[in-house]
Formats: sequence, structure tokens, C-alpha cells
Amino acid sequence: MTASRFGFACVLTLFASACTDLNSATNLNPDGPPMIRQVRLKEVATDASGTVTSHRVFAFGTHELATTTDYPALGANSMTTAGATGQAIRIIVDELLVGNNLEEIACRGPVDNDPVMNDAYARVPLGATPDDIAKCSVAKDVLGSSCPGNGAHAVCICNIDAGCGEVAKGDPVGVLDVNQDGAADDTRFIAGAVGVKCGSIDVPIDQNMSYWNPSGDQNRPAMGGFDALGPAIVLSPSGALPTNLECGLTFSPDVVDKQNNQVCAPPGGDVAMDCTPGDVSKFKFKVEPLRLTNQSFADMQMGVDKAAPVIIVASAPIAPATLNAITVTQGGSPFTGFTVALPLPTSLRITWTAPLAATTEYVIHVAVTLTDTYGQPLPQMITYTFTTGA
Repeated sequence: MTASRFGFACVLTLFASACTDLNSATNLNPDGPPMIRQVRLKEVATDASGTVTSHRVFAFGTHELATTTDYPALGANSMTTAGATGQAIRIIVDELLVGNNLEEIACRGPVDNDPVMNDAYARVPLGATPDDIAKCSVAKDVLGSSCPGNGAHAVCICNIDAGCGEVAKGDPVGVLDVNQDGAADDTRFIAGAVGVKCGSIDVPIDQNMSYWNPSGDQNRPAMGGFDALGPAIVLSPSGALPTNLECGLTFSPDVVDKQNNQVCAPPGGDVAMDCTPGDVSKFKFKVEPLRLTNQSFADMQMGVDKAAPVIIVASAPIAPATLNAITVTQGGSPFTGFTVALPLPTSLRITWTAPLAATTEYVIHVAVTLTDTYGQPLPQMITYTFTTGA
């Protein structure tokens, strides 16, 4: 059996092919609502020496083969402190979901004039099979007869009042199938299907890097380890998460299993317990506070180069408008002979307009008005003190 990303499955034999329902030969749990069994993400932790480390953990749920190092620093199902950047949140569920409501396929041109979804991607209608996709992947001259716009399972149909180029509204634009294998060349995660909400902030999701993976079960594969458990939704934020906020997941009501049940999160990911369809509030995580690391010198260091710029790295992208939070004093008095730039979203560069005075103490002050791009501030003022060389 070969399961598609959209939830239909086809059985192939030497003599015939046919499509079946969503049943799987894996040890999934189709009874009741679809439940979040585990969530994997990148945690950051600070040890007693102040060293910050990061690694992938079970931020929700457990696994019989996991060890203490596979869980958050405070133990299984404790509040995870997630890294603000580099996240790919893997949401492992206990049964197959209807992939039509999670991913859409690429068409040969724009098909919709919705202000949010004006693009060349379209949803696959419920009940559509690989044969329906193939019928809408044919050459332009036979597309109208093979993929009629009024067909119940037709895909990539023009929905723009003024038409889609040479294609009138209601007619097929055609599935993007450059290699002519009868299948879509590309898919994309549907905007708003599943998301991350931190406080009142709906985090933008990268639709191209996020995806639905209907394969896998609770057997830990030799390749991929726990990050190959499935079935799973993988969410990649489009950029960073907002710092120092509590976050949770959001699911569109149409993200369901084949019985039309919405996703829920049982306490601790224990699928033997009940949860209310649509309620995923049992899973929460905290994002690390905005953190700065001075890469140019140690605090209170002596003999620092008078002309060398100072590089400070942030744990999340910085809002350029807040760079005025950085001030400098020279021997206790205000000093203005410097500029601050963001050569990278997470890299602050302080450049001296002229070499600093010799054997003089300088202090760099970073106020709490410095924020990430979501407006989340530095938790407390930071100072870096150094003395220049002769």
C-alpha cells in the first residue's frame, strides 16, 4: 500500500489498481478523535556555568525508548524552553488526517484572486484520487475535456473573475506536471491549517518548509530516529518565534481524520486518556528570552583593541528601529563616537568612528528598549565593560 500525502491510498497489483480508504497497516489508533501523541522541537538550556546548549526534545508526550536526555531539562512533559530560531516543530499524531485540508498542489498558473491566496496553488477536493490528478495534468489541448471545470473532483480550476490569463473562470488551468508522470510536481502547506500562537501573536508559518507526512508510526527508525516518528505535521516558522512568550498550537476546524473528528491533545500525550475534539490546550511551551552574547571581549577585559569593532550576537532577529537602545560611556561620561548596525538580523556591530582613547574604561549599555522583530524586549539591561590597550 502506498499512502499519498492527501490521505487516499492505492493498492497496485499486476492486473488492476484501485483506491481504498485511509486504513493503515501501522500501529495507529483510528478510534476516537485524532490525538497529538508527541511534539518534537529544539530546546535551549543554560547549565550552572552559564553555557547555553540546544538539542531536540520531546516537548510533549513520551516514548518508551527515550532517555532523560530526550526530554526537556526539567523532565518529561515539563514546560519546554524553545529556541527562538531554527525551529521545525514536529507534531506526531496517532492516526491519519485528511491531507486535502493540510496541503495544496501546484498549478500551471494563478487560480485564485483571494488577497491571501493569490497564487498558483489549489486544494485537492475531498474524494479525489490519483486518477483525478492525472486527468488534470494532461496537455493543454485536451485539458478541457479530460478535466472539466464542473467536475466534482477537478483540480486547479480558475477562480478569478477576470480569468487566469487565457483561461476563463471555471475552466481548468492544469496541474503543474513538467515531468509528465501524472502527479503534481509540488505541494505546499495550506496557510492557517495549523499554526503557532505566542501570546496574542500568530506566528507566520513557512508554507514551503512546512508539510504533512502521513507515513511512520511509533517504531523508532534506524534513520531519522525520533524525528521520523509519524504520522506527523512539521511546522517551520517563517523566521523566528517571538521571545519570552508562552506558545501553543492552533488547528483549523477542517483539519480532521476520516471520521471528521478534529485534532485534540490528551494530557501528556497519553492517547489512552480522553480529550475534546478541537482542544489542543494541553500542549504549551515557552520561548527563550531575548539573549545577547558579546563575541569580541570578555566582560571587564583589559587591553582591548582601540579600533576593533564589537560584535554582539542575539538569540533572535533584532528590530532595527530599536538599535538606539545601545549607548556607550567613556570614563563614566556619555560617549557618542560610534555607530550601530545590523549586518545580519541577529548580529549587532558597534563601530568606533575613530580609535578609542588608550588605557581608558568604556561601558556598552544595552537597555530593555532593544526588542526582537515582534517587539518583545530584552528582559533586563546588559552592560559590557572593557579597558583599551595602550
